[in-house]
Amino acid sequence: MITRTFLKSSVLAVLLSIGLGGAAWATDIFLVASYDENDVCGRPQYEAAMDALKQGGFANLSSKGYFLDTRVRPKEQVAKDIEQIKHDIRTQKPRFVFTIDDPAFAMLYQEILQQPETKLVFTGLNRSLDAYNTKAPFLEKRTPSANITGTFEYIFMREQFDMLEAILNKPLKKVAILYSTDSVGLILKDQIIDELKGSQHENSLELFAADDIPTMLAHARTINERDDIDAYIPVTMSVPDPADNTRKTMQAVAPLLTQTIRKIDISLNSSFTEFGFFGGVSIDFYQMGFQSGFQAVKLLKGGRITDAPIEDANRSIIAINRKRMQELGIKLAPETQGIVDTWIN
Repeated sequence: MITRTFLKSSVLAVLLSIGLGGAAWATDIFLVASYDENDVCGRPQYEAAMDALKQGGFANLSSKGYFLDTRVRPKEQVAKDIEQIKHDIRTQKPRFVFTIDDPAFAMLYQEILQQPETKLVFTGLNRSLDAYNTKAPFLEKRTPSANITGTFEYIFMREQFDMLEAILNKPLKKVAILYSTDSVGLILKDQIIDELKGSQHENSLELFAADDIPTMLAHARTINERDDIDAYIPVTMSVPDPADNTRKTMQAVAPLLTQTIRKIDISLNSSFTEFGFFGGVSIDFYQMGFQSGFQAVKLLKGGRITDAPIEDANRSIIAINRKRMQELGIKLAPETQGIVDTWIN
């Protein structure tokens, strides 16, 4: 039994081989989420992948969900759970393993490479694919050479900065990245830098590492006070708090940052905008999860994995927090207001 990891089994119908040949699997699909079952980033991807399978004609697959909660749980407990999941993969031989976000993929993809009858479809990867492929090869360029494919999380940084200049109606001087030093915070910081390479904004970034809550708040005061910093990107995914010996995730640190920094906070996604940040161009988590689910549908219908190249998430939305906009005294031009997809109050 997986200790402290939420494990949910959902048998949508009887187990069957769905006409693709071979014996029926004990469970058709494992979904392994990096965070908890209600995570604002992971849950839409989880639900969308299942919706894609249903809409693709595979509503009768049995599924099992694992939620690792890596943002707050000790690494030793997560590692123990991963060993159990690997055991389940070896013994139950699922047709597919979906991994949601980087931690789950990083801990499982090498195991899946040793289980050629099982395919892995990922959603929400932010770390460079080359970094994973160098460690254990599974693709050539973006074409799978083994049993792994999926959807990479493009975070629309160039679009973000173009919109930011339009809002400020001036060229950018500096944009701060305030990032946590957990694995996901570091991955996202690197991805922001990578997406802006070669653009006019690649030299506009200034990095601030939030090793803990007191350091984060000290950096927040600096960002607020410096006239040359126009805006900042909160990438404070999991920050240790020595006051109570816990880790604070984005929802908890958001009010601390918005109360301290009186500048535009660029959100990496609309869920963070709901926590009180200003917003901007956001990844659509549901659509990204649906993309990965549809990739699995094509494979279930007989497609070859070499014909299912790794894709970038292809849909963004513009979400703005109206209350934060008013707090900052920002007024959007009518043409900018017209392209906002979601207003969050």
